[in-house]
Amino acid sequence: MAQSSLAFTGRLLTGVVMLAAAAPAFAESPAPEILSPLLATPIAPPNPVLGADARRHLVYEIVLMDIGESAIALEKIEVLGANGEAVLATLEGEALARILRLTGSGKGTALAAGGSGVLFMDVTLAEDAMVPRALKHRFQVAVSKPEGKPSSGTDHDPTPQPPQTQSFIGAPVDVGRPAVVIAPPLKGRRWVVAGGCCDTITYHRGATLPINGAIHVAERYAIDLVQLDDNNKIASGPIDKLSSYAFFGREIYSVADGTVIAMADDRPEQVPGKLPQGMPLQLALGNYVVIDIGEGRFAFYAHMQPGSLRVKPGDKVTTGRVLGLLGNSGNTDAPHLHFHVMDGASPLLSDGLPYVFTSFTGEGRVTDEQPLFSGGAAPIDPDALGGPHKNQLPLNLEVIGFPN
Repeated sequence: MAQSSLAFTGRLLTGVVMLAAAAPAFAESPAPEILSPLLATPIAPPNPVLGADARRHLVYEIVLMDIGESAIALEKIEVLGANGEAVLATLEGEALARILRLTGSGKGTALAAGGSGVLFMDVTLAEDAMVPRALKHRFQVAVSKPEGKPSSGTDHDPTPQPPQTQSFIGAPVDVGRPAVVIAPPLKGRRWVVAGGCCDTITYHRGATLPINGAIHVAERYAIDLVQLDDNNKIASGPIDKLSSYAFFGREIYSVADGTVIAMADDRPEQVPGKLPQGMPLQLALGNYVVIDIGEGRFAFYAHMQPGSLRVKPGDKVTTGRVLGLLGNSGNTDAPHLHFHVMDGASPLLSDGLPYVFTSFTGEGRVTDEQPLFSGGAAPIDPDALGGPHKNQLPLNLEVIGFPN
């Protein structure tokens, strides 16, 4: 199972709760204007996508900052529809802790004074549910009294003060356009969707990269595709030999009509079995292609074999055209195809957009990916997400087959 080219955060196995509809938990609406030290800023608007679980996913991130002088304990977050009357999801306790990544080594649901974190949201709706035009978030927090501060009416009062509970609704977040429909980038059976969306903070989902003073999440919907053999392994021999990976050199296909706007074809293969050391960010992509597929969307393919690319900038390509061969170049520990769709031409200065494949077959789901890292066999639940899928996004660790 190869890591993504941009994922310098390691393999993160923290789960993201699948958010089901819940009834309103607050009896009264909060005051319309609340002075609070908590800032909550979405990185990008969510775009609805139909997953292989037949649920519509709204995937996005919210940056949290405590700009006050005291700690803030997050007690509850409710996701509301645009008009505020329907509660789409409720997060509290362990479920909230699982989707919150605090800056540094902090854990739990409390922000230290001056601290920050990121919420990795995955709001799911039934396939036939109406997607709201916008989302709002009701935050319930407990703000501690700063230590050493006098209480009201005294010069000094050493008596500890209880935290102040606050509840407020943040600014609405618009919901963007639906996912683009594209063709598969590979052919054949038993491809594992590594680092995929949406219910886990994977090395892709968690790659919130600070580039030029702004946070970008280009890999929000990125997948790494590796192929299992008949023994549920990705390598038939030593994991440090490219010859052990039967899918090394598979042809990669254009997922849509478009224009090639960027590429690299001269970066060397890496020795598999471990990530390369000291890889510069600009070379982490390995050999790659960026294709403008229209309407502000760009398809990105990475880690291809050196010298295998069959296109150049300016070329017009059609769906199904061979672009090059699957390789092991860049920041990677095993051969794989890294694929995602983004809203800009730069694989770094962009945000990931959802997509669905026209057709694939679910062949089960890997229940433990760790054996793959050492060349072992992956345990698979053959009944999970099985059967034919059309115009859906394959989900994390799903085993899928593409039409030949």
